[in-house]
Amino acid sequence: MARKIMAEHGAVYRAVINWTEVPGKGGTPHTEFEGPYAEPGAAQSRVTFWENYLRDDETGETRATGHVEEGVVSNWTPYTPAKKRSRKGSRT
Repeated sequence: MARKIMAEHGAVYRAVINWTEVPGKGGTPHTEFEGPYAEPGAAQSRVTFWENYLRDDETGETRATGHVEEGVVSNWTPYTPAKKRSRKGSRT
């Protein structure tokens, strides 16, 4: 989904999500980042989503926590995709 973010004119925000695979079975902890977002509320809503999505229905405990980080994008460079390798023996 495309969205307009005024990165050159101010701060951008990202959601930092810390979650654990099934903790009772020695689950591995993970950290994921989502964003950037133009408003802190959009990033906070992603934190809330994951806290609720990974909440145990029986105990009410969640396997996710998170917070919002603020930053400034200051260095944009042109993206050059890697060249595709030709396939050997391809049909013409």
